[in-house]
Amino acid sequence: MKKYLFFILCLVLVQTTLAQDVIVKINGDELKAKVLEVTPINIIYQLPDAPDSVKLSIAKAEVFMLRYANGTKDVFSENLPSENATTEPVADPAFMYQKGRQDARLYYNGTGAMLGSAASVFLAGPVGPIIIGAVKPKARNNHALPYTSVQDPNYVRGYEKQAHSRKIGKAALGFGIGTGVRILYLLLSVMSPGK
Repeated sequence: MKKYLFFILCLVLVQTTLAQDVIVKINGDELKAKVLEVTPINIIYQLPDAPDSVKLSIAKAEVFMLRYANGTKDVFSENLPSENATTEPVADPAFMYQKGRQDARLYYNGTGAMLGSAASVFLAGPVGPIIIGAVKPKARNNHALPYTSVQDPNYVRGYEKQAHSRKIGKAALGFGIGTGVRILYLLLSVMSPGK
């Protein structure tokens, strides 16, 4: 029993010596540090492995949260962008439109539209691919796209136009595959000897 208590005590001591403060930046990066002082403009800290090192500072506007070794937190929510802030185009509208079209070629594959069209033609006829092709893909549903670009309406317009064209093509391909499979199935069922 004494061994277990000694082991638990050692674990607690190691945990407290390894405990350190963490500076969480707005972009999500975490910086392990020993926070010395928080001023209205800066956060002054030292690196945890070198307690005698030079004091460093980071602008408070770049920091989202301070997580201290004792478990407490200071959250600077005023540094986060406002949800009500108006979003303006990041660049030239024509450039962003073309960038959206280019990203649609890279990030939208339309495989779901193709497989869904093939299955719906085989099971229910040609109505399924028409409905699938008519629904426009949304840029906000593709999480591979850069967040700032999706906020630009010109980018979104270019992306959705190119992605929709690609989806129509994939739905048409699915229609062809489904029709071929359905014809093959009907031929095999007609040619097979009946009971």
